[in-house]
Amino acid sequence: MAPASGTFAVPPGTLARLAATRQRPHDLDLLHAALHSRRLVLFKALLARVGRSDLTPAARAAFDRDWRLLARAESPAPGAARRQLDYPAVGGWVVDAINAPGPDELAAVLHPLGGIAVGTALTTGARLDTVLPGTGGRLVLPGIGAQDVRASHVRVRSGPRGTVLTPVGRRARSVLLRPDGRGAGAGWTALAVLPGSAGRLDDLGTGHLVATDTPPRTDRAAWVTRWRAALTLLSAADPWRAAEVTGLLRSVVPMAPAGEGASSGTLRAAPWAVHTALPDTARRFAEVLVHELAHSKLAVLADLVTLHHADGSAVHRVAWRKDPRPLDGVLQGTYAHLALADLWSRIAERPGAAPAARRAAHARREDYREQVADALPLLLDSHQLTEHGVRFTVAMKQHLTSLGRGPNTPYALSDSLFGDGDVR
Repeated sequence: MAPASGTFAVPPGTLARLAATRQRPHDLDLLHAALHSRRLVLFKALLARVGRSDLTPAARAAFDRDWRLLARAESPAPGAARRQLDYPAVGGWVVDAINAPGPDELAAVLHPLGGIAVGTALTTGARLDTVLPGTGGRLVLPGIGAQDVRASHVRVRSGPRGTVLTPVGRRARSVLLRPDGRGAGAGWTALAVLPGSAGRLDDLGTGHLVATDTPPRTDRAAWVTRWRAALTLLSAADPWRAAEVTGLLRSVVPMAPAGEGASSGTLRAAPWAVHTALPDTARRFAEVLVHELAHSKLAVLADLVTLHHADGSAVHRVAWRKDPRPLDGVLQGTYAHLALADLWSRIAERPGAAPAARRAAHARREDYREQVADALPLLLDSHQLTEHGVRFTVAMKQHLTSLGRGPNTPYALSDSLFGDGDVR
């Protein structure tokens, strides 16, 4: 596995644009590079964790096999392997593995590594010929699909033209996977494409790599239809934001409805994945996408620069939650709600909007503006923000003030807002 790179510098202009929720492509390049570097660090930490754990000989041999497979799968094309290794669920899995409480729990959570290696080989064209155990009767390739092998083991043969999966000990037709991830054969189901994007509807359990049970099947047609409608709304009202969503999103992971609880969420270890129950309207789906991807951006940024030194002991009341929130939760929520205020500001100002629609959008914008305006003093008066956190929060406040005051531009904040020099 390629070594992780060194520290990353965050230019002041990048910090300001990210705070305004509207960044340039090279700002995202920095976030993607930082995410990949962290992902490699996590894999190295997993290797160290396994090395000092009291695993059974069988569990250690299985891990060593899968680790070698992953290294072999990555070697022909590390750049292509990067996208597979950066898939959101892979990050969630490796963090779960590192944090497994004991050797038995660690051994149980290590099984998906073989599927990660196979998915990487499919991407890079690496040649593999191995036999892997099925987990709960399934072989999961994160971000690609899953095979119901109905056997204890599956033979994997992979090369530049694709990958063949053959259940061992069963008279079943092999699955042939093409390098683009499409495939056919006994028990194979690919993830559904979210049209107009590189994202997938991750409804097969590849978004929850530790789970061994087959998840309930979703109504894919309903999800894709609502996704299309949400994307159409975003594209008509705010093409820049629509392009951000389609460019950043890697997966939508269906959740069961949570009643009065949260119906969507983001895992810090798995940026660019949106976990959500099926929103009941296109408007609500668009809001969920913008809101949760804002959380992802801030999660990656927070791994680059320290924004606060709060320990979570102090909690604060915010308008969008009934329960008190630690400072980090206030910061995350303020940022995500600023993105929604920005979205509705542009919807309200779009040319040709009907008066009733414009009034409704203005009301939504003002609701989110009030929530953000109430939270900003909590952050600025907390005395727990770092210098970088103060700069970031001041930039959020400036962007909030700019909403609704004339034409909005994607880059309302100057690159030189905070002067010269890098933020490290």
